[in-house]
Amino acid sequence: MNSKIFAVSMLIYVWAFAGCSGPASQDKTGQDLPKPIVNDLPNMAVTLLDGSIVNAKELKGETVLIIFRPDCDHCQREAKEIKENLLSFKKSALYFITSEPLEQIEKFARDYDLLGRPNVFFGWTPVEHVLNNYGPIATPSMYIYSSEHKLIKAFNGEVEIGVVLKYI
Repeated sequence: MNSKIFAVSMLIYVWAFAGCSGPASQDKTGQDLPKPIVNDLPNMAVTLLDGSIVNAKELKGETVLIIFRPDCDHCQREAKEIKENLLSFKKSALYFITSEPLEQIEKFARDYDLLGRPNVFFGWTPVEHVLNNYGPIATPSMYIYSSEHKLIKAFNGEVEIGVVLKYI
């Protein structure tokens, strides 16, 4: 039992430590970091704000998964840019996913005027699901998938939305 508690504590620590960090899509030499292992939509259950549960693997159409933390200033800037460019994302479903409490998720969605948008969804998943699918990542991280569920592009860390739109 103690080993399970220790393991879960370490997972949370790793995610929090890797959490709200600056741009991490390149290493210190300017080389692109490797793409995540997941090349298809991940098998990851997500609880949406309305209480329904979806599996990311079963999402339809072009999908963008955004792993974020509501208190992360990089995530907040990215959400603001997404809101300002929402029309450019009209063919994609945007899923903002975090392991923070649903109340914080809903507040974030309201604060950035993204709640209730037809193609924008907010949800919760345990940190273990993120780590199992993507490994330790910075927040925000964004994964763009085709309608065939294939990974088009991954961004680990904050990225300018103009760069993202090249892959949408």
